Amino acid sequence: MGKIDFSSWLGKIVWLAGLILVILGRDYVENHILWQLRLQNKELFLQAILLFLLPFLTGLYLSLLFYWSGFKAVDVSLLAVIAIPALVLSLLPVVVQQLPLVLPEEVQWLVTTLNTGDLLALVAGLTLIPALQFKQKRRYR
Repeated sequence: MGKIDFSSWLGKIVWLAGLILVILGRDYVENHILWQLRLQNKELFLQAILLFLLPFLTGLYLSLLFYWSGFKAVDVSLLAVIAIPALVLSLLPVVVQQLPLVLPEEVQWLVTTLNTGDLLALVAGLTLIPALQFKQKRRYR
């Protein structure tokens, strides 16, 4: 079986099929696993991790489309200004829940407000792969 060229039509159809699987998997986790954890009001750490991972992994999968299409965003500012801060801010609620950190009320409010709607973790996942792409020297045979 040959390697799929993801910059082709077939590659994009395969990516779209994968996106449908990601959406169905995410829906399953939200409606079955998270629902049970919320109903039983236990495993708060697992809840927090899943609430971070669902949009982050979705963002990573979305960024594969850019990566496979040859999108080049080799830009340190994308990593420093968007990817890392979004990743840190989206992970901060998980860390604060597990560690005895006392944050000022204003910082707690800001982190809670910014994490509403899962967008920070999605942006972190979406920008991480394009930001980490480094120029590779091509070797011709």
